Amino acid sequence: MPVDFFENGLCFYCHLAKNELLMYSNFHSKTELSWQQNDEQLQKEIDSILKKYPEADHHEIVESHGWDLHLNQYKYPDIHRTALVISIYVFIEDQLNGLCITLGESLDSKLRFTDLKGQGIERALLYMSKIASFDLGKIPSLSFVRHVNKLRNKIVHADGYLSEDPSDKLNIFIKDTLGLRGEPGGRVHIDSDFIDHLIDRLANFFDEMDKQVQQFMERAQPSH
Repeated sequence: MPVDFFENGLCFYCHLAKNELLMYSNFHSKTELSWQQNDEQLQKEIDSILKKYPEADHHEIVESHGWDLHLNQYKYPDIHRTALVISIYVFIEDQLNGLCITLGESLDSKLRFTDLKGQGIERALLYMSKIASFDLGKIPSLSFVRHVNKLRNKIVHADGYLSEDPSDKLNIFIKDTLGLRGEPGGRVHIDSDFIDHLIDRLANFFDEMDKQVQQFMERAQPSH
């Protein structure tokens, strides 16, 4: 009996994943706006206070609000962007694992992706390549995804501190990527632009993955 790819969700799997990914963009924009609005409000409050006192007292007044300014301008955005990189990567990994499950069901295969050696996205990609015959060479965005994996691991396991080797692949990626900053041996800094760039590139990744899904469904259909 032919597999119903609409019923098992395979035919629109990548489309739904992409749409859910784009929700992170809306969340990011609203959160970044909140820091800006908080900072602008605080700046107005400080300006209002400064008008009441002589210029000789201004330095102490501004300094007394220094920590709050630091939170709005640097600390809160840094926490948000770092957490969002991790959350988005976990989302991508979960989606790829879910795709492997649906592919296995479509093939009526007893071999699950968890039976293969490895972990994370590499195990999922191995399953897609070996079991579902995906041509990973036709997914150009895959290189970007793997670099994001390295970035995520560096954040989680080394608090974002980079290798001291300038030729390290992650250091080169950071140097060449919009919205990422960091010197070898220093800590990576994530600007707001990188989150937008990340989401755009991963949306393209799901489009490219969907082409492999469509070809898989064509192969799986019985010939007439």
